[in-house]
Amino acid sequence: MADESNPHRAKFALRSSVRIRSTGQLEAFSRNSKLHYPPSGKQIAYGGETDSVRRITFSVRGDVLYELEIAPGLWHEELLQRLIAYSPLLPHIREALKSIEPSRDGELVYYPCRAVLKSGEASDTVYIVSEKPYVKHWGVYPGNDPGKRWIRMEDIAEVRESPIRLPAQFANEIYKSGETRMGYTVFTVVFADGVRQACDTGNAVDFIRYPLGKGPKDVVAVVPHEARTDDRLVKSPEWYWCLYSEPPQEFADCR
Repeated sequence: MADESNPHRAKFALRSSVRIRSTGQLEAFSRNSKLHYPPSGKQIAYGGETDSVRRITFSVRGDVLYELEIAPGLWHEELLQRLIAYSPLLPHIREALKSIEPSRDGELVYYPCRAVLKSGEASDTVYIVSEKPYVKHWGVYPGNDPGKRWIRMEDIAEVRESPIRLPAQFANEIYKSGETRMGYTVFTVVFADGVRQACDTGNAVDFIRYPLGKGPKDVVAVVPHEARTDDRLVKSPEWYWCLYSEPPQEFADCR
């Protein structure tokens, strides 16, 4: 938003690059927003596109409005995001992902990884995913969402399959069943020895906290939406997103 202490202070500079919010977000602004300048039907068609600021103007109410080089009309500041450029898959990561079976949520292809950064830090909960289907599904880039954690492709030294992921076949089963309620999913994981664990995740379900001594090879089944009132629900660990700029089919074709 514009600086509240100075409503005529623009967030995006002249000639700076911006990304227009996703089509879904623009549609929501058009239906429900109290913006004085909601997006038009023609503008909604440009959802998710990158553009640059040609001119900055201000309404009598203090709204900051932008004219872009390509997309038509005037754009309220809330309809734009700062542009974050994502790297293509680096060769060593591309090669490593060939040995990791992805999970799938509709058009989204997730690679649940353990990533070691060049700094030496490591995380067992990193999703590597293509940029365009990610933003089509989630609606906002992780770098523009304060509720999401993300790392840069360029900072990764090595990746391998995460030791705390759900096997892809079971994650896919949960994705196909949909979310339990808006914004979260619960399910029960069944292990070979009969032990059952109720899990509570967001809408990304691949990472869970395994019982001591158990791991992905011990999972024999999942039961979507079971144990919704179970007070022993085990919450998923926090995870990171790592986006890359290639269309998913380019990577799939080389596998």
